Amino acid sequence: MPSLTAPKFVTRFAPRGKAAVVASWVMTSLLFSAPSIAATAPSELPLFQASDLEYAGGFKFQLGINGASEIAYAEGPIAIGADGTTLFAVGHTYQQAIAEFRIPELVKSSNPGDFKRAPFVQSFSKVINRAPTGNPQGVDRIGGMGYVGGQLLVSGYMYYDAGGGVSHTTLALKNAADLAGSGVSGFHSFSAAAHATGWITPIPSEWQSRLGGTYIAGDGAGKPIITRNSVGPSAFAFDPTSPWLANASPSYIALTPLLDFPFDYALGSSNLNVNIDDYLYNRTGNNDLWTHVSSAEIGFIIPGTRTYLTFGNTGGIDSGLGYKITQDTGFTCYGHCPYKASDMHNFYWAWDVNDLVKVKNGEMARYDVRPYAYGKINTPLGFREMIGGAFDPATNMVYLNFKNGEAGGLPAVLAYKINIGGGGSATAAPPAPPSQIDVKKP
Repeated sequence: MPSLTAPKFVTRFAPRGKAAVVASWVMTSLLFSAPSIAATAPSELPLFQASDLEYAGGFKFQLGINGASEIAYAEGPIAIGADGTTLFAVGHTYQQAIAEFRIPELVKSSNPGDFKRAPFVQSFSKVINRAPTGNPQGVDRIGGMGYVGGQLLVSGYMYYDAGGGVSHTTLALKNAADLAGSGVSGFHSFSAAAHATGWITPIPSEWQSRLGGTYIAGDGAGKPIITRNSVGPSAFAFDPTSPWLANASPSYIALTPLLDFPFDYALGSSNLNVNIDDYLYNRTGNNDLWTHVSSAEIGFIIPGTRTYLTFGNTGGIDSGLGYKITQDTGFTCYGHCPYKASDMHNFYWAWDVNDLVKVKNGEMARYDVRPYAYGKINTPLGFREMIGGAFDPATNMVYLNFKNGEAGGLPAVLAYKINIGGGGSATAAPPAPPSQIDVKKP
Protein backbone atom coordinates (compact mmCIF):
# COMPACT_ATOMS: atom_id res chain seq x y z
CA MET A 1 0.00 0.00 0.00
CA PRO A 2 1.52 3.38 -0.91
CA SER A 3 2.34 5.62 2.08
CA LEU A 4 0.41 8.84 2.43
CA THR A 5 1.61 12.17 3.64
CA ALA A 6 -0.33 14.32 6.09
CA PRO A 7 -2.45 17.04 4.49
CA LYS A 8 -0.88 20.51 4.55
CA PHE A 9 -3.49 21.95 6.91
CA VAL A 10 -1.99 19.91 9.80
CA THR A 11 1.00 22.25 9.98
CA ARG A 12 -0.29 25.42 8.37
CA PHE A 13 -3.12 25.97 10.82
CA ALA A 14 -1.76 24.32 14.01
CA PRO A 15 -1.53 26.48 17.20
CA ARG A 16 1.88 27.71 18.42
CA GLY A 17 4.02 26.55 21.35
CA LYS A 18 3.49 23.44 23.47
CA ALA A 19 -0.14 23.28 22.35
CA ALA A 20 1.12 22.98 18.80
CA VAL A 21 2.99 19.77 19.63
CA VAL A 22 -0.09 18.27 21.28
CA ALA A 23 -2.42 19.38 18.50
CA SER A 24 -0.07 18.09 15.85
CA TRP A 25 0.22 14.71 17.61
CA VAL A 26 -3.55 14.42 18.02
CA MET A 27 -4.28 15.33 14.42
CA THR A 28 -1.57 13.03 13.11
CA SER A 29 -2.90 10.20 15.27
CA LEU A 30 -6.39 10.73 13.96
CA LEU A 31 -5.13 10.65 10.42
CA PHE A 32 -2.89 7.64 10.66
CA SER A 33 -4.22 5.43 13.45
CA ALA A 34 -6.84 4.26 10.94
CA PRO A 35 -5.60 2.75 7.66
CA SER A 36 -3.80 5.49 5.75
CA ILE A 37 -5.91 4.86 2.66
CA ALA A 38 -8.75 6.75 4.39
CA ALA A 39 -7.05 10.05 3.50
CA THR A 40 -7.17 9.24 -0.21
CA ALA A 41 -9.93 10.50 -2.50
CA PRO A 42 -12.04 7.55 -3.79
CA SER A 43 -11.04 8.33 -7.38
CA GLU A 44 -7.38 7.81 -6.43
CA LEU A 45 -7.75 4.60 -4.45
CA PRO A 46 -5.63 1.61 -5.57
CA LEU A 47 -6.71 -0.97 -8.12
CA PHE A 48 -6.86 -4.72 -7.54
CA GLN A 49 -4.41 -6.90 -9.44
CA ALA A 50 -4.50 -10.67 -9.82
CA SER A 51 -1.47 -11.05 -7.54
CA ASP A 52 -3.60 -9.67 -4.68
CA LEU A 53 -5.73 -12.84 -4.67
CA GLU A 54 -4.59 -15.46 -2.15
CA TYR A 55 -6.14 -18.93 -1.85
CA ALA A 56 -7.26 -19.33 1.77
CA GLY A 57 -8.77 -22.83 1.63
CA GLY A 58 -11.98 -24.64 0.88
CA PHE A 59 -14.94 -26.45 2.42
CA LYS A 60 -17.91 -28.63 1.50
CA PHE A 61 -21.55 -28.61 2.58
CA GLN A 62 -23.33 -30.96 4.96
CA LEU A 63 -24.97 -33.82 3.05
CA GLY A 64 -28.48 -35.20 3.14
CA ILE A 65 -32.03 -33.91 2.83
CA ASN A 66 -32.74 -31.32 5.51
CA GLY A 67 -36.10 -29.64 5.25
CA ALA A 68 -37.33 -29.06 1.70
CA SER A 69 -34.15 -29.95 -0.20
CA GLU A 70 -30.48 -30.95 -0.19
CA ILE A 71 -27.23 -29.49 -1.46
CA ALA A 72 -26.71 -32.14 -4.19
CA TYR A 73 -27.02 -30.73 -7.72
CA ALA A 74 -27.26 -27.26 -6.20
CA GLU A 75 -28.49 -24.32 -8.23
CA GLY A 76 -25.45 -22.48 -6.91
CA PRO A 77 -26.13 -18.93 -5.62
CA ILE A 78 -24.68 -18.18 -2.18
CA ALA A 79 -24.69 -15.05 0.01
CA ILE A 80 -22.81 -14.06 3.15
CA GLY A 81 -24.80 -14.16 6.40
CA ALA A 82 -25.33 -11.55 9.09
CA ASP A 83 -21.95 -11.70 10.82
CA GLY A 84 -19.77 -13.22 8.12
CA THR A 85 -19.70 -16.67 9.74
CA THR A 86 -22.51 -18.22 7.68
CA LEU A 87 -23.57 -18.60 4.07
CA PHE A 88 -27.05 -18.78 2.60
CA ALA A 89 -27.10 -21.31 -0.24
CA VAL A 90 -29.63 -22.44 -2.83
CA GLY A 91 -29.92 -26.23 -2.94
CA HIS A 92 -31.02 -28.78 -5.54
CA THR A 93 -32.23 -27.26 -8.80
CA TYR A 94 -35.59 -29.03 -8.57
CA GLN A 95 -36.65 -27.44 -5.26
CA GLN A 96 -34.98 -24.00 -5.45
CA ALA A 97 -34.91 -23.89 -1.65
CA ILE A 98 -32.58 -21.87 0.60
CA ALA A 99 -30.62 -23.02 3.66
CA GLU A 100 -28.06 -21.39 5.93
CA PHE A 101 -24.72 -23.06 6.70
CA ARG A 102 -21.99 -22.29 9.24
CA ILE A 103 -18.65 -21.69 7.48
CA PRO A 104 -16.23 -24.29 8.89
CA GLU A 105 -12.49 -24.00 9.33
CA LEU A 106 -10.94 -23.54 5.90
CA VAL A 107 -8.56 -26.26 4.75
CA LYS A 108 -5.84 -25.08 2.38
CA SER A 109 -5.75 -28.12 0.10
CA SER A 110 -6.31 -28.98 -3.55
CA ASN A 111 -8.11 -32.18 -2.58
CA PRO A 112 -11.82 -31.73 -1.71
CA GLY A 113 -11.57 -34.91 0.34
CA ASP A 114 -9.59 -32.88 2.88
CA PHE A 115 -12.24 -30.17 3.23
CA LYS A 116 -14.44 -29.90 6.33
CA ARG A 117 -18.22 -29.85 5.94
CA ALA A 118 -20.30 -26.76 6.68
CA PRO A 119 -23.07 -27.72 9.16
CA PHE A 120 -26.64 -26.50 8.84
CA VAL A 121 -27.75 -23.42 10.73
CA GLN A 122 -31.19 -23.41 9.07
CA SER A 123 -32.81 -26.18 7.03
CA PHE A 124 -33.80 -25.76 3.39
CA SER A 125 -37.00 -23.77 2.89
CA LYS A 126 -38.83 -22.92 -0.32
CA VAL A 127 -39.38 -19.23 -0.96
CA ILE A 128 -40.40 -18.52 -4.56
CA ASN A 129 -44.12 -19.26 -4.18
CA ARG A 130 -44.59 -17.62 -0.77
CA ALA A 131 -45.28 -14.08 -1.98
CA PRO A 132 -48.75 -12.90 -0.84
CA THR A 133 -49.65 -12.06 -4.45
CA GLY A 134 -48.52 -15.47 -5.71
CA ASN A 135 -46.22 -16.11 -8.66
CA PRO A 136 -48.25 -15.12 -11.74
CA GLN A 137 -45.22 -14.82 -14.05
CA GLY A 138 -43.93 -18.30 -13.29
CA VAL A 139 -40.56 -17.38 -11.79
CA ASP A 140 -38.86 -20.76 -11.23
CA ARG A 141 -35.16 -20.09 -10.58
CA ILE A 142 -33.20 -18.20 -7.92
CA GLY A 143 -30.43 -16.14 -9.47
CA GLY A 144 -28.94 -14.47 -6.42
CA MET A 145 -29.36 -13.31 -2.84
CA GLY A 146 -28.24 -10.55 -0.52
CA TYR A 147 -28.44 -10.08 3.25
CA VAL A 148 -29.47 -6.51 4.09
CA GLY A 149 -29.96 -5.48 7.70
CA GLY A 150 -31.99 -8.50 8.78
CA GLN A 151 -33.85 -9.09 5.53
CA LEU A 152 -32.81 -11.55 2.84
CA LEU A 153 -33.33 -10.36 -0.72
CA VAL A 154 -33.90 -13.15 -3.23
CA SER A 155 -33.77 -12.43 -6.97
CA GLY A 156 -35.40 -14.85 -9.40
CA TYR A 157 -36.17 -15.40 -13.06
CA MET A 158 -37.99 -17.77 -15.40
CA TYR A 159 -35.54 -20.33 -16.75
CA TYR A 160 -36.82 -20.21 -20.32
CA ASP A 161 -38.19 -16.71 -20.84
CA ALA A 162 -37.98 -16.64 -24.62
CA GLY A 163 -39.62 -13.24 -24.95
CA GLY A 164 -37.73 -11.68 -22.07
CA GLY A 165 -40.97 -10.30 -20.68
CA VAL A 166 -40.77 -11.47 -17.05
CA SER A 167 -40.57 -8.36 -14.88
CA HIS A 168 -41.04 -9.93 -11.45
CA THR A 169 -37.52 -10.26 -10.11
CA THR A 170 -37.17 -9.92 -6.36
CA LEU A 171 -38.60 -11.21 -3.09
CA ALA A 172 -37.65 -10.01 0.39
CA LEU A 173 -37.79 -12.24 3.45
CA LYS A 174 -38.51 -10.08 6.48
CA ASN A 175 -36.42 -12.19 8.86
CA ALA A 176 -33.40 -13.96 7.40
CA ALA A 177 -32.93 -15.76 10.73
CA ASP A 178 -36.22 -17.62 10.17
CA LEU A 179 -36.20 -18.93 6.61
CA ALA A 180 -39.10 -21.30 7.22
CA GLY A 181 -41.43 -18.91 9.04
CA SER A 182 -40.54 -15.45 7.78
CA GLY A 183 -43.02 -13.26 6.02
CA VAL A 184 -42.24 -12.56 2.38
CA SER A 185 -42.70 -9.36 0.40
CA GLY A 186 -42.88 -9.15 -3.40
CA PHE A 187 -42.55 -9.78 -6.16
CA HIS A 188 -40.77 -6.47 -6.61
CA SER A 189 -39.79 -5.52 -10.15
CA PHE A 190 -36.24 -4.32 -10.76
CA SER A 191 -36.13 -1.90 -13.68
CA ALA A 192 -33.22 -3.85 -15.20
CA ALA A 193 -35.24 -7.12 -15.21
CA ALA A 194 -33.06 -10.16 -16.06
CA HIS A 195 -29.96 -7.95 -16.31
CA ALA A 196 -29.94 -7.71 -12.49
CA THR A 197 -31.21 -11.04 -11.14
CA GLY A 198 -27.88 -12.26 -9.80
CA TRP A 199 -25.75 -11.04 -6.92
CA ILE A 200 -26.65 -8.28 -4.44
CA THR A 201 -23.58 -6.79 -2.72
CA PRO A 202 -22.95 -3.67 -0.60
CA ILE A 203 -21.36 -0.52 -1.97
CA PRO A 204 -18.63 0.86 0.35
CA SER A 205 -19.77 4.13 1.90
CA GLU A 206 -17.13 6.22 0.11
CA TRP A 207 -18.71 5.26 -3.22
CA GLN A 208 -22.41 5.39 -2.36
CA SER A 209 -23.16 9.01 -3.24
CA ARG A 210 -20.98 8.80 -6.34
CA LEU A 211 -22.78 5.70 -7.64
CA GLY A 212 -26.30 6.57 -6.50
CA GLY A 213 -27.05 3.68 -4.15
CA THR A 214 -26.00 1.55 -1.21
CA TYR A 215 -26.06 -1.85 -2.95
CA ILE A 216 -25.25 -3.28 -6.37
CA ALA A 217 -27.52 -5.72 -8.18
CA GLY A 218 -25.80 -7.51 -11.04
CA ASP A 219 -25.80 -10.49 -13.36
CA GLY A 220 -24.02 -11.79 -16.42
CA ALA A 221 -25.62 -14.20 -18.91
CA GLY A 222 -25.30 -17.93 -18.26
CA LYS A 223 -29.02 -18.61 -18.70
CA PRO A 224 -31.28 -18.88 -21.75
CA ILE A 225 -32.23 -16.83 -23.72
CA ILE A 226 -29.02 -14.80 -24.26
CA THR A 227 -30.82 -11.81 -25.81
CA ARG A 228 -32.62 -11.09 -22.52
CA ASN A 229 -29.36 -11.05 -20.53
CA SER A 230 -26.52 -8.66 -19.97
CA VAL A 231 -23.87 -10.10 -22.28
CA GLY A 232 -21.12 -9.25 -19.85
CA PRO A 233 -21.03 -8.59 -16.08
CA SER A 234 -23.50 -5.90 -15.05
CA ALA A 235 -23.88 -3.48 -12.14
CA PHE A 236 -26.91 -1.44 -11.09
CA ALA A 237 -27.06 0.73 -7.97
CA PHE A 238 -30.09 0.88 -5.68
CA ASP A 239 -31.11 1.28 -2.03
CA PRO A 240 -33.07 -1.72 -0.67
CA THR A 241 -33.91 0.21 2.51
CA SER A 242 -35.78 3.02 0.78
CA PRO A 243 -38.37 1.61 0.70
CA TRP A 244 -37.51 -1.22 3.09
CA LEU A 245 -38.33 -3.96 0.61
CA ALA A 246 -39.32 -6.57 3.18
CA ASN A 247 -42.20 -4.35 4.31
CA ALA A 248 -43.18 -2.81 0.99
CA SER A 249 -46.05 -3.91 -1.20
CA PRO A 250 -44.95 -5.15 -4.64
CA SER A 251 -43.08 -2.21 -6.13
CA TYR A 252 -41.21 -1.08 -9.22
CA ILE A 253 -37.61 -0.45 -8.15
CA ALA A 254 -35.68 1.96 -10.36
CA LEU A 255 -32.04 0.91 -10.60
CA THR A 256 -29.18 3.20 -11.67
CA PRO A 257 -27.19 1.63 -14.55
CA LEU A 258 -23.43 1.52 -13.95
CA LEU A 259 -22.38 -1.36 -16.20
CA ASP A 260 -24.55 -3.28 -18.65
CA PHE A 261 -24.22 -5.01 -22.01
CA PRO A 262 -27.34 -5.49 -24.14
CA PHE A 263 -27.00 -8.28 -26.70
CA ASP A 264 -26.07 -6.00 -29.61
CA TYR A 265 -23.34 -4.44 -27.44
CA ALA A 266 -21.76 -7.56 -25.93
CA LEU A 267 -18.73 -6.91 -23.76
CA GLY A 268 -15.83 -5.77 -25.91
CA SER A 269 -17.81 -5.38 -29.14
CA SER A 270 -19.27 -1.88 -29.01
CA ASN A 271 -16.39 -0.15 -30.79
CA LEU A 272 -15.76 -2.96 -33.27
CA ASN A 273 -17.27 -3.35 -36.72
CA VAL A 274 -18.22 -6.99 -36.18
CA ASN A 275 -21.19 -9.28 -36.49
CA ILE A 276 -22.31 -10.05 -32.93
CA ASP A 277 -22.83 -13.73 -33.66
CA ASP A 278 -19.34 -14.05 -35.17
CA TYR A 279 -17.94 -12.19 -32.19
CA LEU A 280 -19.61 -14.40 -29.56
CA TYR A 281 -18.53 -17.57 -31.38
CA ASN A 282 -15.01 -16.07 -31.55
CA ARG A 283 -14.76 -16.97 -35.20
CA THR A 284 -11.89 -14.52 -35.75
CA GLY A 285 -9.95 -15.84 -32.76
CA ASN A 286 -9.51 -12.32 -31.39
CA ASN A 287 -12.18 -12.29 -28.68
CA ASP A 288 -10.79 -13.12 -25.24
CA LEU A 289 -13.36 -11.12 -23.24
CA TRP A 290 -16.79 -12.76 -23.53
CA THR A 291 -18.30 -15.54 -25.66
CA HIS A 292 -21.52 -17.54 -25.93
CA VAL A 293 -20.50 -19.72 -22.95
CA SER A 294 -19.37 -16.93 -20.62
CA SER A 295 -21.14 -16.17 -17.35
CA ALA A 296 -20.55 -14.00 -14.30
CA GLU A 297 -21.48 -15.30 -10.83
CA ILE A 298 -20.46 -12.55 -8.37
CA GLY A 299 -19.51 -8.88 -8.44
CA PHE A 300 -18.52 -6.48 -5.64
CA ILE A 301 -16.54 -3.34 -4.93
CA ILE A 302 -13.50 -4.08 -2.77
CA PRO A 303 -13.52 -1.65 0.21
CA GLY A 304 -10.58 0.73 0.18
CA THR A 305 -10.10 0.36 -3.58
CA ARG A 306 -11.63 1.60 -6.80
CA THR A 307 -12.14 -1.91 -8.19
CA TYR A 308 -15.43 -3.59 -9.03
CA LEU A 309 -14.36 -7.22 -9.21
CA THR A 310 -16.37 -9.91 -11.01
CA PHE A 311 -15.82 -13.67 -11.23
CA GLY A 312 -17.29 -16.33 -13.48
CA ASN A 313 -16.57 -18.65 -16.37
CA THR A 314 -15.69 -18.38 -20.04
CA GLY A 315 -14.65 -20.60 -22.92
CA GLY A 316 -13.75 -20.68 -26.58
CA ILE A 317 -11.22 -17.89 -26.19
CA ASP A 318 -8.41 -20.11 -27.47
CA SER A 319 -10.14 -22.51 -29.89
CA GLY A 320 -13.43 -20.82 -30.78
CA LEU A 321 -16.96 -22.15 -30.30
CA GLY A 322 -19.49 -24.24 -32.15
CA TYR A 323 -23.06 -25.36 -31.55
CA LYS A 324 -23.73 -29.04 -30.83
CA ILE A 325 -20.32 -29.86 -32.23
CA THR A 326 -18.09 -32.86 -31.56
CA GLN A 327 -15.10 -31.70 -29.52
CA ASP A 328 -11.52 -32.87 -29.82
CA THR A 329 -12.23 -35.46 -27.12
CA GLY A 330 -15.04 -37.04 -29.15
CA PHE A 331 -17.79 -35.64 -26.92
CA THR A 332 -20.82 -34.19 -28.75
CA CYS A 333 -22.11 -31.07 -27.01
CA TYR A 334 -25.75 -30.39 -26.18
CA GLY A 335 -25.40 -26.69 -27.02
CA HIS A 336 -22.61 -24.13 -27.33
CA CYS A 337 -19.15 -25.40 -26.46
CA PRO A 338 -15.48 -24.85 -27.41
CA TYR A 339 -13.85 -26.98 -30.07
CA LYS A 340 -11.22 -27.98 -27.53
CA ALA A 341 -12.78 -29.44 -24.38
CA SER A 342 -9.96 -27.95 -22.29
CA ASP A 343 -10.84 -24.43 -23.48
CA MET A 344 -13.16 -23.70 -20.52
CA HIS A 345 -11.86 -21.47 -17.76
CA ASN A 346 -12.71 -19.83 -14.48
CA PHE A 347 -12.23 -16.14 -15.11
CA TYR A 348 -12.13 -12.70 -13.53
CA TRP A 349 -12.90 -9.24 -14.89
CA ALA A 350 -11.73 -6.19 -12.89
CA TRP A 351 -13.33 -2.77 -13.50
CA ASP A 352 -12.28 0.74 -12.51
CA VAL A 353 -15.11 2.24 -10.43
CA ASN A 354 -14.19 5.65 -11.86
CA ASP A 355 -15.65 4.37 -15.15
CA LEU A 356 -18.85 3.32 -13.39
CA VAL A 357 -19.12 6.85 -11.99
CA LYS A 358 -18.79 8.19 -15.53
CA VAL A 359 -21.67 5.98 -16.63
CA LYS A 360 -23.80 7.18 -13.73
CA ASN A 361 -23.02 10.80 -14.64
CA GLY A 362 -23.90 10.29 -18.31
CA GLU A 363 -20.30 10.71 -19.47
CA MET A 364 -19.92 7.17 -20.80
CA ALA A 365 -22.23 4.52 -22.23
CA ARG A 366 -22.81 1.55 -19.89
CA TYR A 367 -21.70 -0.84 -22.65
CA ASP A 368 -18.50 1.03 -23.58
CA VAL A 369 -16.76 0.23 -20.28
CA ARG A 370 -13.87 -2.22 -20.52
CA PRO A 371 -12.19 -4.13 -17.67
CA TYR A 372 -8.73 -2.79 -16.87
CA ALA A 373 -7.62 -6.37 -16.12
CA TYR A 374 -9.05 -9.83 -16.81
CA GLY A 375 -7.89 -13.38 -17.20
CA LYS A 376 -8.01 -17.04 -16.28
CA ILE A 377 -8.07 -18.28 -12.69
CA ASN A 378 -6.21 -21.52 -12.09
CA THR A 379 -7.99 -22.91 -9.04
CA PRO A 380 -6.63 -25.72 -6.83
CA LEU A 381 -9.43 -27.93 -8.20
CA GLY A 382 -8.63 -27.29 -11.85
CA PHE A 383 -11.58 -26.12 -13.92
CA ARG A 384 -14.98 -26.59 -12.30
CA GLU A 385 -17.97 -24.57 -13.40
CA MET A 386 -18.45 -21.65 -11.03
CA ILE A 387 -22.12 -21.44 -9.99
CA GLY A 388 -22.16 -18.81 -7.28
CA GLY A 389 -20.19 -16.40 -5.15
CA ALA A 390 -20.36 -14.36 -1.96
CA PHE A 391 -18.20 -11.56 -0.55
CA ASP A 392 -17.53 -10.58 3.05
CA PRO A 393 -16.49 -6.89 3.05
CA ALA A 394 -15.42 -7.06 6.71
CA THR A 395 -12.62 -9.51 5.92
CA ASN A 396 -12.10 -9.00 2.17
CA MET A 397 -12.84 -12.71 1.70
CA VAL A 398 -14.59 -13.95 -1.42
CA TYR A 399 -16.24 -17.37 -1.46
CA LEU A 400 -16.65 -19.07 -4.86
CA ASN A 401 -19.05 -21.99 -5.25
CA PHE A 402 -18.13 -24.67 -7.80
CA LYS A 403 -20.31 -27.31 -9.43
CA ASN A 404 -19.07 -30.88 -9.00
CA GLY A 405 -16.49 -29.77 -6.46
CA GLU A 406 -16.75 -33.31 -5.16
CA ALA A 407 -18.23 -36.46 -6.68
CA GLY A 408 -21.96 -37.04 -6.86
CA GLY A 409 -23.04 -33.64 -8.15
CA LEU A 410 -21.95 -31.94 -4.93
CA PRO A 411 -20.60 -28.39 -4.87
CA ALA A 412 -17.51 -27.18 -3.04
CA VAL A 413 -16.51 -23.67 -2.00
CA LEU A 414 -13.07 -22.12 -2.41
CA ALA A 415 -12.23 -19.03 -0.35
CA TYR A 416 -9.83 -16.33 -1.47
CA LYS A 417 -8.39 -13.49 0.57
CA ILE A 418 -8.01 -10.17 -1.25
CA ASN A 419 -4.84 -8.55 0.06
CA ILE A 420 -5.55 -4.97 -0.88
CA GLY A 421 -7.76 -2.19 0.39
CA GLY A 422 -9.42 -2.42 3.77
CA GLY A 423 -9.16 1.30 4.40
CA GLY A 424 -12.61 2.15 3.11
CA SER A 425 -15.92 1.64 4.86
CA ALA A 426 -18.11 -1.36 4.15
CA THR A 427 -20.88 -0.28 6.48
CA ALA A 428 -23.98 -2.37 5.90
CA ALA A 429 -27.45 -0.91 5.78
CA PRO A 430 -28.83 -0.15 9.26
CA PRO A 431 -30.79 -2.99 10.83
CA ALA A 432 -34.54 -2.85 10.59
CA PRO A 433 -36.41 -1.47 13.60
CA PRO A 434 -37.71 -4.30 15.83
CA SER A 435 -41.25 -3.70 14.62
CA GLN A 436 -40.18 -4.46 11.06
CA ILE A 437 -38.61 -7.85 11.78
CA ASP A 438 -40.67 -10.98 12.23
CA VAL A 439 -40.50 -12.50 15.68
CA LYS A 440 -39.93 -16.23 15.49
CA LYS A 441 -42.79 -17.97 17.24
CA PRO A 442 -42.17 -21.10 19.32
